[in-house]
Amino acid sequence: MHTLTKVLVITNLVFCLILSQFVWISLSGNSQWRERYEAERDGRHRAKAKLEKAYNELVAVREANRNDLSQNTAEAAALNATRQALEAWKIESELARNDADKAATDLLKAIEPFREISQSYDRDVVQRLQATVENLTERKSQIFAQRSEQLKKVSDAHIAYARAHDAYRTLEFQQFLMQEELEHRRTLVAQYRWLRPDIQADIADNGPVVFAKVNWVQGNSLQLNKGRRDGVELRQKYTITRNGVTIAVADVVEVQNETCECVIIDLVGRGAAPAAGDEAVTKLFMSRLRE
Repeated sequence: MHTLTKVLVITNLVFCLILSQFVWISLSGNSQWRERYEAERDGRHRAKAKLEKAYNELVAVREANRNDLSQNTAEAAALNATRQALEAWKIESELARNDADKAATDLLKAIEPFREISQSYDRDVVQRLQATVENLTERKSQIFAQRSEQLKKVSDAHIAYARAHDAYRTLEFQQFLMQEELEHRRTLVAQYRWLRPDIQADIADNGPVVFAKVNWVQGNSLQLNKGRRDGVELRQKYTITRNGVTIAVADVVEVQNETCECVIIDLVGRGAAPAAGDEAVTKLFMSRLRE
């Protein structure tokens, strides 16, 4: 009876041990699936935040373009006002020339009655005086005509300059808009080219392969010792390794000529974090398998 009791106790212990192992395996599998779900959920939140940031930047650029357009409209109105002033000056010059011609004609009419006073006086004084006045009047008319022509040339030159300046400002503004659109499109290409790495692998658009080292790490940010001159592009993904083992994945958020700033988006090993001196290499994506 004592031996049978021992056998039953040992059998119960073995059964409990097997049951505890089964429960432990089930719990560990559930925690792995929960961690994978949380990682995917965090990735979707980050992608949504990036899209909202891009939309806000687009709204800001449109508002800046509207402000620039209003300023250019004000400058065009000022140039039109200057042109109208020059045209008014031209009209006043023509009116002054007409007044001079009318004054000369009135002067000729005024001296005609004096011819009847005395023939001798007319021959000796009046005719000479009249000839002198006519010469001076003609000379004055010529001077006023030349002056009006010169003023007309100056006015035409100012109008041509105003038109050329207006065309230049228009071309300059169009160039500014095209440059802003080009920068915006480059930013969008850099931002969205990494959202579908599987498609990029199919079209062989992985970007240049760059080998770098980590300069410093602060919280969730780090700096690499390679920049735009070495082929680093915005939104590139870099694999951080230490002694040949991958420990993290970083995303490029700002590029300078010699260095670049990155944000850590994935930690492969829980016990290891990036540190200064770790190696980094561009993350390449393999092509999808097709049936």
